Amino acid sequence: MAKADRSSYDGTTGRTDHGGRRTHIIQLLRDSKEPLSVADVADKVGIHINTARFHLESLVDAGLAARETSTNDGPGRPRVVYTGTLPNQTHERAQGYRLLAEILTTAIAQSNPQAGEWLYQVGQEWGRYLTTRVPPFTTIDESEIAHRLVDKLDALWFAPELTPEDPSKLYLHNCPFAETARQYPTVVCQLHAGMINGSLEEMRSTQRLGELEPSVRRHLCVGTLIPAPESSATEVELRLNQDADAPEDDV
Repeated sequence: MAKADRSSYDGTTGRTDHGGRRTHIIQLLRDSKEPLSVADVADKVGIHINTARFHLESLVDAGLAARETSTNDGPGRPRVVYTGTLPNQTHERAQGYRLLAEILTTAIAQSNPQAGEWLYQVGQEWGRYLTTRVPPFTTIDESEIAHRLVDKLDALWFAPELTPEDPSKLYLHNCPFAETARQYPTVVCQLHAGMINGSLEEMRSTQRLGELEPSVRRHLCVGTLIPAPESSATEVELRLNQDADAPEDDV
């Protein structure tokens, strides 16, 4: 069996042999009701406090976390704490990309009635391109394929998760273009679904993404993996949630 070459991954979110720590930290910051200190993050992730500080400061530099000084009524220096921001929502560096994505998505959706089918095929091509090609006559087992897929989606800021309890479910805890996807799910979500299936095809997986439920909650999409069909499907079935825009606390 071939093993993944960890050095080949770009590590955008710190997904290396040490695990997807930055994605994990982003998720912790975003889900926490209160700002977290360096010590809080180190304890929750299980890493050294200096490693936690390094990752947190890197996320601040990238605009994916905000640093602030907490009020301190007791003795000693005020605590430095961190809160999470999403790249598709608040950071000024992302606004230009977000606007461009919205403009292009709107133009495509309005000018092409078959935009979903076309974007799915575009996504397939990019999924293949972004996936390290499997050498000829080499077999990779499905657990390794799943690991590589999660690595790649992690590097693209989808904060993915596959659980042992139900390996057919692919959880995406962040969408890099969430607002645009909510407006045009048949365009954006089909593009992302195509990327996933293109990657699975390139790795010769026996599974494909057969169904995608966008915005189950504001920061969660759920995909279902099925046995690969004999012929490539033109689109993944989207199960659109009419209540996707409900406030997070109400879902």
